[in-house]
Amino acid sequence: MSGDVVHYEHSHFDYDWLNDSMYIYPRDRKYKSSLMLDDIILDVDENNKFVGIEILDASRKFNISKYEMREPVELNVNFEVEDSKLTLNLKMTFVKRNHPVAKTVSVTGNNEMNLSPGSTTLALA
Repeated sequence: MSGDVVHYEHSHFDYDWLNDSMYIYPRDRKYKSSLMLDDIILDVDENNKFVGIEILDASRKFNISKYEMREPVELNVNFEVEDSKLTLNLKMTFVKRNHPVAKTVSVTGNNEMNLSPGSTTLALA
């Protein structure tokens, strides 16, 4: 999982207004299993590589309105795996009153799936 970068041009972004859930995933990869870190679902493929993310209660987690959640200007997701620890850092930029506003969320958890050490970045710009 070392140093993989997934760019938005090859990914799909979707925000479910009713359920306040945001999804980002590459169009050309299928996921095999998922793990949850603090209401954030991470999808991994058959090679145990990070391929997608679902953020539950996204507007609450980023402390921004559902309206503003619909069209982020920028998104950076960095997923790091150490032997026993997973770290997810999210940075999203939205437009509020014609000004960009950056919001960040960081979560950590145990590497219960024994994923290989490394990092993956998912980018939307």
